[in-house]
Amino acid sequence: MSWLITDVRIFDGERVTLENGFVVVKNGCIENISPKMPVNIPEGCHHISGLGCTLLPGFIDSHVHVYNDASFLAKALRFGVTTLLDMHNEPYWFKEMERLSSFRNDVADIRSACHAATVKGGWPSAIIQLSSDDAETRTRLEKWPNVVDRVSAEAFVEENKRLGASFIKLMQESGVPFDLPFSCSPVPTPSREVQKAIVDKAHSYNMITVGHALSIRDTLLLLDSGVDGFAHACCEELSGRDLSVFCDKRPFVIPTLVIQASAGSEESESREFFSQDLSKEDSTHMCECLGIARKDFTMKNAALNVRLFKKAGLDIVCGTDSSSHLKGVFAGASLHHELWLYVNRCGFTPIEALRSSTSVPSRIFKLHDRGSIKPGLKADLVLVRGDPTKNIECTRSILEVWRNGVRLSSAGDEGNKSEPSH
Repeated sequence: MSWLITDVRIFDGERVTLENGFVVVKNGCIENISPKMPVNIPEGCHHISGLGCTLLPGFIDSHVHVYNDASFLAKALRFGVTTLLDMHNEPYWFKEMERLSSFRNDVADIRSACHAATVKGGWPSAIIQLSSDDAETRTRLEKWPNVVDRVSAEAFVEENKRLGASFIKLMQESGVPFDLPFSCSPVPTPSREVQKAIVDKAHSYNMITVGHALSIRDTLLLLDSGVDGFAHACCEELSGRDLSVFCDKRPFVIPTLVIQASAGSEESESREFFSQDLSKEDSTHMCECLGIARKDFTMKNAALNVRLFKKAGLDIVCGTDSSSHLKGVFAGASLHHELWLYVNRCGFTPIEALRSSTSVPSRIFKLHDRGSIKPGLKADLVLVRGDPTKNIECTRSILEVWRNGVRLSSAGDEGNKSEPSH
């Protein structure tokens, strides 16, 4: 099926290229972009007016946990998130989600780290055991990697690559940011030497490494190991010396402010605003908070750090840490909340925020067939009412979503939308 989108503002992933453009989609790809009506329109082409609207690349959420929940893929796509980067999962669960996304265009595409580089009793098993200490869960956790030396580090990377991982996830979480009764304190973590061995082996395969760390101490250890980027922004206030290390190493950062706000019971009013398009049950889930962070580890600190990272020219990549069981976040909807936080808490322009969920993750994670609106690329597209390059809240006014050039029916409904609290 082919499509012609007419009279539409086009944000190509970097900038507005046309205020009144025409886009032809054919055979799952973007065939033509023009400032005027194309001469050669495919036979049987469906026309959609984009008057007063903006066409954007499909959004990329660069930090989620899908597990074995196919409904997560469908929910994300409803909110214009066409690609999900899964930052820790059972390989057999991921392969099933990947299989679904390979032949269904009513769900988001997925890439995964497969297993993260875990250690026995470390993160995230330490927190999972606090809520799910049943026999089935214990058995599953016992099979996770136990990366304790160079040999096991290199074997871990090789096995994850064999299982289909697109990138490698490191864990450096001592548990210090959380007010939780862990069975062991601090939570066990790999040494710097082990983390460096993981990074070096991943780099030998040209694989990106992404590290989990929230405290300053854990963050600096991963920076010293040579990690390419972070799955969260540090939620302690950074000193000038700490910032200089970031400026020297230049990692990318996936802030995940929405999950940090949930952990610290922050941003309740803005979270409620972005839950308005959900059912009552789902809205209640998104409006609840985890409430597990210690008082010195806050989203406010993380947002201030992101502001500094942006000023220093580091790449900021949009991600939410959403999963179906975590309070305070919801598949797809939380990405729009995250973008809003970048603009309203971190000093981003709307265009800078949009780049963080389109062209920037495309470049960082080598997703060269998406993240931009250019001829020949995948037709993963989102049509929204208004101009999100001027008002970031317009991203949630979704009219149409396409994945692989296939239109998602009933993508969104304007409904009654109030203003968020700034």
